[in-house]
Amino acid sequence: MKIFSARITVQDLSAAVSFYRDLLQLPVEEHISHAIVTVGYSRLVMEQGTAFSGVHHLAFGIAPTKFERIRDWLGKRIRLISVGDSDVVTGPQGWHSRSLYFIGPEGIILEYIAHDEYSGLPFVGPQPFSIAEVGFAVENVKTSVDLLTTEFGVPPFPPQTDTFSPVGDTDGLLIVVDKNRLWFPTLNIHAARAPLLIEIKAPMRAGTMQLSEWTTVVSL
Repeated sequence: MKIFSARITVQDLSAAVSFYRDLLQLPVEEHISHAIVTVGYSRLVMEQGTAFSGVHHLAFGIAPTKFERIRDWLGKRIRLISVGDSDVVTGPQGWHSRSLYFIGPEGIILEYIAHDEYSGLPFVGPQPFSIAEVGFAVENVKTSVDLLTTEFGVPPFPPQTDTFSPVGDTDGLLIVVDKNRLWFPTLNIHAARAPLLIEIKAPMRAGTMQLSEWTTVVSL
């Protein structure tokens, strides 16, 4: 599965543009009421919006062979979140991944993640090559995962629990969580109650699925 785009709202569009363009050095296309951040083959679309509770979570995929180089580069530009005594966070069993977490505009929890399966991909500078994960909350995790699997053919990915269930693969994961679950690794704030539109390439049919009051997934 691939994640082609994630569309969110921000209150301060100018500050968000500056963060992704100047700090993370990602290409940004500015418009009057929205901006488009190019993340490899993916796009992060930010629209001018109003305040909301909670925060979004996005992960950007990076090459594992360049993990330490990116860690050094990123650590000089922003404070990385430590879990225990390290800012390198190992993924759950079966993920074969390492992550770097940090806080972005308006509290968004951002992550640079390197799965071992990425080893053959090209690497140019510190830039990631895709949006690797988008997290969002739903009323019933199992029901939402079953819909994504049945309608779009997106497979469950370990671990599967009542409150946390990724779907997809190492190319792209939708992180489906319970509305009351707190985001790792901060564990002090829940998922955003705000508009989120995700465009993916799924194994089965094209279509649109409304998974919550806030979240829509479109299979292209």
